[in-house]
Amino acid sequence: MTDIFFYFSIEFPLFSVFGYPLSLIEFLGTSSGLVCVYLASRNHILTWPLGIFNSICFFFLFFQIQLYSDMLLQIYFFGSSIYGWSVWRKRTGAYIKIQSLGKTKNILLLVSIILGTYVLGEITSRLPLWIPKIFEKPPVFLYWDAFTTVASIIANFLLAQRKLESWFLWVFVDVVCIAIYSLKEIPFVTLEYIVFLLIAFYGCYHWYKEYKQNHSNI
Repeated sequence: MTDIFFYFSIEFPLFSVFGYPLSLIEFLGTSSGLVCVYLASRNHILTWPLGIFNSICFFFLFFQIQLYSDMLLQIYFFGSSIYGWSVWRKRTGAYIKIQSLGKTKNILLLVSIILGTYVLGEITSRLPLWIPKIFEKPPVFLYWDAFTTVASIIANFLLAQRKLESWFLWVFVDVVCIAIYSLKEIPFVTLEYIVFLLIAFYGCYHWYKEYKQNHSNI
């Protein structure tokens, strides 16, 4: 059993990419994440079971590298993937049409993101004071990092609800993530999010096209 867990350790390199030792669990997490986002952009229901697998991989990956907030975020993604799977398919096997939130709800969405970002940023800034043995260093890019977390949760929920705005929100999240990861000098993750951004643009196009077709048939 110990040998099995070793293969899912970050200390077990699968291969090297330009001198960067890529572990099996990191490879499974990043590759499943890319396919998951692509399937979502294609409006394919398999995005959700693959999302469940992705969240499990990253849960254990982030645990091993002490990114505990990202680790806990995977619990949300795990639950929301189950929820999205049930919403998209339901018992009848019929898909729910893509809808837009509308002007009023979009304003509420923006306010919620701003407030959520501020609250999470304030909480995160105090973690080194509250739990200094675990969080030895202060957070970097405090509110930008909080924004990506809050916006990712909301965008994922909107995706499960098949709301058009989900992909537009993912575009903003990916742009900020690319900037943060680039400044933190983690090129492999930066490249992954560049791919995510391209897929998000495609998702915007694909979902908006279907949304317009649905409403033109009414």
